Amino acid sequence: MHSFISRSFAALTLALPLSATEPHHVAPDEAKLLMLDTRVIEHAENARLVLSSPVKEPRNPLLRSDHPWENATNNYYPNVLWDAEEKVWKLWYKDVLADKEVIAQMDQPSTVHDVGWYLLYATSRDGLAWQRPELGVHRFAGSAANNIVSRDCPNVGVFKDLHDADPTRRYKMVFDVGLGKPRVRFSADGIQWGEASEVQGFTAQQGDTHNNAFYDTRLGKYLWFTKLYLGERLVTRLESDDFQHWKSSGLVLRSTLDEGRVHQTYALTVFPYANLYLGYVMMYHVGAGRTVDVELAWSPDSIHWQRVAPGKAFLPLGVAGSYDSGCIYAQAGPPAVQDGELLIYYGGSPTVHQGWKRSGDLCLARLGEDRFAAYESSEIGKPTVLTTSLLRTTSQPIRLNADGDVKMETLHEKDGLVRLRLTLAPGAKLYAITGATLVNTDLPAPKLEPLPRAAARSEPLVFTFDHDAGNWKGVDALEHHAEGYISVSRSKNLSPILHGIPLAGDWPVLLGGDEVTISARIRAAKAGGKVRVGIFARDIAQWECEKLPPLTAGWQTISTTIRYDWTDEQARAAGWQPSPQAFSWRDTIRHAGKMAIMATWIGEQGSFEVDEVRLQPR
Repeated sequence: MHSFISRSFAALTLALPLSATEPHHVAPDEAKLLMLDTRVIEHAENARLVLSSPVKEPRNPLLRSDHPWENATNNYYPNVLWDAEEKVWKLWYKDVLADKEVIAQMDQPSTVHDVGWYLLYATSRDGLAWQRPELGVHRFAGSAANNIVSRDCPNVGVFKDLHDADPTRRYKMVFDVGLGKPRVRFSADGIQWGEASEVQGFTAQQGDTHNNAFYDTRLGKYLWFTKLYLGERLVTRLESDDFQHWKSSGLVLRSTLDEGRVHQTYALTVFPYANLYLGYVMMYHVGAGRTVDVELAWSPDSIHWQRVAPGKAFLPLGVAGSYDSGCIYAQAGPPAVQDGELLIYYGGSPTVHQGWKRSGDLCLARLGEDRFAAYESSEIGKPTVLTTSLLRTTSQPIRLNADGDVKMETLHEKDGLVRLRLTLAPGAKLYAITGATLVNTDLPAPKLEPLPRAAARSEPLVFTFDHDAGNWKGVDALEHHAEGYISVSRSKNLSPILHGIPLAGDWPVLLGGDEVTISARIRAAKAGGKVRVGIFARDIAQWECEKLPPLTAGWQTISTTIRYDWTDEQARAAGWQPSPQAFSWRDTIRHAGKMAIMATWIGEQGSFEVDEVRLQPR
């Protein structure tokens, strides 16, 4: 066992010019381990992970939207690049023409979603003073002396692709003209752009946010992140080998059950960093003032994402009435560091996310390199002890990015494998470890907390239809019968007949026991229809049981038994399938909103009858 004391301090010099040293991109590094990565620390004593706070540039905003064609730079969607070849900062940003008189000043006016669209371009030598070059590409109000590089391109992402051997495709643009309508353009210089072309592989629910893409050298694929809209705003990922044919990974990030639809994941701008992927999450507080701020998320593989501190802003809004008090949209683009600090550009707006006519300005915040989050003492005045998972040493010495005194002890295993025991003195913080790689790169299994237990109800919970027959959806006709059952029918279509049974709460407590049998007495006018039982998490998303017998012309009792403590894999094995936006099985059971009986016919008139629904806990 070897040990040494690390004394590391970081000094931020935010008021100094950016000309001290040349910026550089932070390349991915498998031997850099961030503390926000849940795979790194195996055991922690008296420790808590604390999200860092980038420091906003006091000279913000750096580029104001004050030119005649900058009618409504809402959301801003900044795409920022330090171009190491040309030694210049480049910015592409969104511009909406919301006023009819401004649209009329376009050369050959055109609209998408009833408004005009420009992509604007700016440059800077020092990252602080930004210029709008007069490019002569598009005319506005009769003049080509402007910084317009493209038009009719909503929700743009731009990146420089050094992987593509074709120099005419060096710069790539991704955008959409509506949900499920993605487009791309190519350019040799980022200024003169070719015609838009369609791409394949998107669903009708993907798009309509800050589209952002890049070539991932780890996977050898292009990645594209955008919105997935399924009644709420979610994040989706797509990948491609040729930038033309895309494969969707489905839902990759969403808000929590407790947040519901009040706080939604509006956009995720992603970049490889260290041995993982980081993303700035634009959180749209649609049910709490319509503001937008920025959280931080990470992923080991670009598919499975976790928010570092759900509900806590990484880039918080400014004070009321300030330049960024309404919305903040963080940049897309590769991370760049200068003088030991990560430069994070963002669009800041004093207005909230509502309507077309609102503008943002370019702003800047800085964060110490690798200092996204740190472990520190959870109990003040006492040391913190961290033990890492199994690591493999490299040819480089192991170094710590820390504040204060940290004692590092090397616990040797075998064949270059070690664990580190790190003792943080009171007040110390540990941000990252360099010089070692993870042996096991899998995410740790989620910790399953014991479910609350209550005695099972002695009598079943019975729902009958003797009275009101409400809560039906996809229904053309309802008929209540004196015998206590109800007839339901719909016209020829593919939508289900669904009846929602209010049964909100924590089922292990509400119903008791360890499991519950759900049964329904049901028959159809014609045999062969499909029946399913669904359990919704707070009316947001559901799990459905599909291993049920088909509908018959005579009365039958269909039933299924569930356990509250199933894992997702166990629920699937038992015949339950999650919807695309479903939460975990346990989360759904603990936060149930309703249960549903669903029936579907394909291509013919459908009707069925329900007598009663029972739930019997055990």
